[in-house]
Amino acid sequence: MVSLSPPLNLNPRRLLPLALSFLLTALFLALALYRVDFEKLAHTLISADYRLIALAALCWLTGYGLRTARWQKFLAPTKKIPFARLFSPLIIGFAFNNLLPGRPGEFARAYLLGTREGLSKTMALATIVAERVADGMMVIVFLLIALGASIPLRLVFPAGVQTLVALAVILFGGALAGLLLLLARADRVLTSVRVVTRCLPGALAARIEKMLNAFVVGLHAFKSAGQVAAIGALSLGVWSLDALAYFAMLCAFGALPDVSWRAAAAPLMTGIINLGIMIPAAPGGLGPYEAAGVFALAAFGVNPTLAASIALSAHAVQYFMVTGLGLFFTWRAGISLAQPQVDD
Repeated sequence: MVSLSPPLNLNPRRLLPLALSFLLTALFLALALYRVDFEKLAHTLISADYRLIALAALCWLTGYGLRTARWQKFLAPTKKIPFARLFSPLIIGFAFNNLLPGRPGEFARAYLLGTREGLSKTMALATIVAERVADGMMVIVFLLIALGASIPLRLVFPAGVQTLVALAVILFGGALAGLLLLLARADRVLTSVRVVTRCLPGALAARIEKMLNAFVVGLHAFKSAGQVAAIGALSLGVWSLDALAYFAMLCAFGALPDVSWRAAAAPLMTGIINLGIMIPAAPGGLGPYEAAGVFALAAFGVNPTLAASIALSAHAVQYFMVTGLGLFFTWRAGISLAQPQVDD
């Protein structure tokens, strides 16, 4: 069996952030569920249309296929890798995020790809960072779509929604600007790094420079207008499927019977939930996911019990589908669930 790295070491310094993450999970679950009627919640879960929930699951699974195709585009300037060889590392990465604290899935994916394909793991990690920034830009797009769709409904969102949009623009817009600046001014950045690392041992300074060079190579997809257009189109496809899945979940539970309201609620759920799961809570985003889903639906007047039913079900579908598939790929590849790291 291949181990991605040494076993997870739960020393006191690591136990504190781990404990805080579970504390955050408990806090957000309390926020999501404190007004829920659990008897009604059970009835709501039983009476849902599971054919539509299955459709939502299919949308999410197809979205992971598009994510894989998008990852191909990010990697294309370095190496053209078949879809089948990228799909399993991508799913394993998401599964590791669901199972282990500290969101190690991104590093697991980079390590596994680098090991399989003979690529720099730092370069592979750079493509994943760029991918996350592309996702962040789509979060902004779908939040803006939700705000626009609310206008004909004469719906006024809570001030918190506008605040989230502003924070997303600052966070992801800043990240994109930083990556593009690094790509455009790579030589100057490397020169600055050499100046800073002069006081370090030669081997360590050379290692840092090598890793930075590899990271810049991972951003080369941004140099091609065609690649950027393809990445943008695939990103839009991924997130449209995500919104369609939430639309199906709303239909499955009979929430917001007016189609136009569902069409506005789905992109809002997409944006807010994906912002919520960035909070460093327990593995899998448990707690922030549910609280974000309930918050998004509260803007449309959905009662807390129904909103919690939808959020819990959507999270469960995604969690068990991705984790189950990821564990299968992990077993098939002979990989252990040790904490992964990028070491080149």
